[in-house]
Amino acid sequence: MIDTERGRAEVSRFVIDLLIRIALIAGIVVVSLLLLRPVVPLLLWAVILAVAVFPLFAFLRRRAHLRNGWAAAVLSIFLLALLFIPVAMLAGSAVESLEAYAKMLLKGDHIVPPPAESIRGWPVIGQRLYDFWLAASEDIRALLTTHVAQITSAGRFIGRLAAGIALEVLQFAAAIIVSGVLLAYSERLTDLVGGIANRVTAVRGRHFLEIAGATIRNVSQGVIGVALLQAALLGVGMLVAGVPFAGAITFAALVLAIVQVGPGLVMLPVVVWAWFTFPMLSAAAFTVYTIPLLLLDNVLRPLVMARGLQTPMVIILFGVICGTLAGGLIGLFVGPVVLAVFYDLVSAWVRERPQEPPMAP
Repeated sequence: MIDTERGRAEVSRFVIDLLIRIALIAGIVVVSLLLLRPVVPLLLWAVILAVAVFPLFAFLRRRAHLRNGWAAAVLSIFLLALLFIPVAMLAGSAVESLEAYAKMLLKGDHIVPPPAESIRGWPVIGQRLYDFWLAASEDIRALLTTHVAQITSAGRFIGRLAAGIALEVLQFAAAIIVSGVLLAYSERLTDLVGGIANRVTAVRGRHFLEIAGATIRNVSQGVIGVALLQAALLGVGMLVAGVPFAGAITFAALVLAIVQVGPGLVMLPVVVWAWFTFPMLSAAAFTVYTIPLLLLDNVLRPLVMARGLQTPMVIILFGVICGTLAGGLIGLFVGPVVLAVFYDLVSAWVRERPQEPPMAP
C-alpha cells in the first residue's frame, strides 16, 4: 500500500502531523521550563521537604485526627519556628558579642589574651605569630588602625556573606510554605506522579518512587538530623566552657557537617585556643567532650542512612558526596536518589537474563 501514490501521501501526512505534534509538545515543555526556571530550586527544596517530613505529617494527621490542610498548616508552622528561632538566637548572640567587644575596645581593655611562650618555638611561623599576637594583646586599637584596609575588606565580605545567608533563610522559609501546600494535596499528587512514573517505566514506576522517597528520608535523617544533633552538642559544650562567638561557631559547624566537610575544620582551632586560654583541667575537659563529638557523624550517619534501604551504603554515600560537589546542598539529596534509582535499574537489567532458545531435537 505504501508503494501506491495514495499510500505515500498518507504516510507523508502522518509524518507531518506527528512532527507538528512533537514540535508543539516540545515548545510547550520548553516554555514551561523557562517559566519555572527562576523557582526550580525553591520547588526542589519544597519537594524534598515534603517527602522528608511526610511520615511526621501522616502521624500528625492520624493521631490528632486533622484534615490534610490543617495537618500541613500545623507542620509548616512548626518547621518555620524550627528555622527562625535558632537563626534569631544566633543573630542575637552575635550582636551581643560584638557589642561587648566594642565596649571593651572603647574602654581600652585587653580583649586578646597574651600568647604563650611556647609559640616562639613553632617552626616557620612561630616568631611571627607570637609577635602579631603579642601586639594584639597589648594594644588592639593600634593594630586595628594599621590594618584598616584589610579590616574594611573583611567587613564587606562578612556583610555579603550575612546577606546571602539571610536570603537563603528566606528562600528556605518559602520552600517550607510550598511544601505545606504539597502535603495538603499529597494524595492527589501521589496518584499523579505515580501515574506518570508508570507511563514512563511501565510497572516499575511506583517502585522507583518508593526508592526515591526512602532515600530522601534516610539522607535527611542521616545527614541533616545527625548534623543538627552534632552541632547542638558542640554548641552546648562551647556555651558551658565560655567560648566567645559560640553561636556563630555552632552555625559554621552545622553548615560544614551538612556539606560533608565536617565540623572539625572550625572546632579543632577552638580546642587549640582552649589550651592556650583555659586552665589545664578545663581545657582537658573541653577536649575530652569535643573530640568524640567530632567523630559522632562517622558512627551514626551510616547506621541511619542504611536503615530500610536495599541500596548499598557505599552507593548512598557516593551519591551524597558527588551530589554535594556537583549541585551544592540540593545535590546532597538529588545525588543519592539518582544513583539509587540507577543502581536498581542496573540490578534489574542484570537479573533479567535473556531466555535461551530451545535446542533442536
